[in-house]
Amino acid sequence: MTVLSFDTNDRFTLRIYKHYITNPDREWGNTYEFVANSSGDETDLNTLLTAFVLYEKNLHNTFTVFNRAVVSTWEEDSTPYNPEGFLVVELADAGVRDTSGELEPITSCWSVARIPTSGRLGHIFYRGVLSQADTTAPAGITVLVDPSNMADLLSAAITAGEIDGYIGAGGAPLTLAMINKTGTNTRVVTGLASAGVVQMPVDHAWFNRTTTP
Repeated sequence: MTVLSFDTNDRFTLRIYKHYITNPDREWGNTYEFVANSSGDETDLNTLLTAFVLYEKNLHNTFTVFNRAVVSTWEEDSTPYNPEGFLVVELADAGVRDTSGELEPITSCWSVARIPTSGRLGHIFYRGVLSQADTTAPAGITVLVDPSNMADLLSAAITAGEIDGYIGAGGAPLTLAMINKTGTNTRVVTGLASAGVVQMPVDHAWFNRTTTP
């Protein structure tokens, strides 16, 4: 399996890396997993990458800089590495969401639930989205001020990036999925939903699950 061509049931990972404009040395990333439901090639993977970067740009504030995006096959890295196992696109874009008030620290993440065909929900934790105007802590625990507003933000970003074609069975040629650690179970993601605020340390293992090129 390579990123140059793929067949039905081949699996891929997309990682999008970002930092705050004020602190370029503190980088973080978000990871997405996909399963192919038909054959395709590098053009399809580049189209997918472009769509999800645009989706994320519509979520993140203007202080968030997008560094690069990497699509790789869902396989262990080889030694020496296989240059056909991944593709890298350098980025120099910023988020487009104009937020008010001071930004929340990057340890304060907006959680977006991945809703699969069965089993437990998954979560995507987005740093660089929330401002203090988005959150409140009436009992010492940070929550969203207006959950419906964040749900609308998510819906608008999905539309802007046109990623709805990758969500749920029937999208072609790739579908957003949840793949377990060993790769023995793949569940199609049928929807995304705003799921509140989660505090995550900057070095949390969830953001660093595998070595990246």
